[in-house]
Amino acid sequence: MACKPLFRALSLSALILLSGCQALRGTHEIGSTPAALTDWNLDGRFGYRAGNDGGSASVKWEQRNEQGALHFSGPLGIGSARISWSPGHAELDNGKEILTATSTTELAWRLTGLDLPVEALQFWVRGLPWPDASARPIFDQTGTLTSLDQAGWQIRFDRYQAVDGLQLPARIRAQHLDQRFTLIVKNWEPLP
Repeated sequence: MACKPLFRALSLSALILLSGCQALRGTHEIGSTPAALTDWNLDGRFGYRAGNDGGSASVKWEQRNEQGALHFSGPLGIGSARISWSPGHAELDNGKEILTATSTTELAWRLTGLDLPVEALQFWVRGLPWPDASARPIFDQTGTLTSLDQAGWQIRFDRYQAVDGLQLPARIRAQHLDQRFTLIVKNWEPLP
């Protein structure tokens, strides 16, 4: 009979300990900085202008380390399209044909007419300079990136949002010669 209270106390202690471990695991699996964030989903709007052409679309982005996919839907001029990539391979599916390339930049140009380095956009979307090209970043007093000149693009980060303890861009505006785009992130979902 004396064992029942002891067993209950031990069971309760084990349950509290396990739930504490679950809470810790949840807070540490997502990167503690935007640079440590490698996996995410985001939803937003993408608007662009390339010369006399332009359009806008809803965008869904799925990123898993070095593999990713951008899903565009809406009036982009073709209805919907998907650009996906992994190291050394990129693919554009516009619903009529599937095009492949070694770079996402070529496929982004075929879709929008923008000379857009999607490899760089994977860093810009997190408020970071792309490490593969020289850059001129400008930070505010808190260390948040506010503007960046890189790869021929002038990028402005004029709105951020707090997401799981991180400050991530909510709106990015960029211009390169007669090309420009705006990416508005409506929903960030960092993944463990």
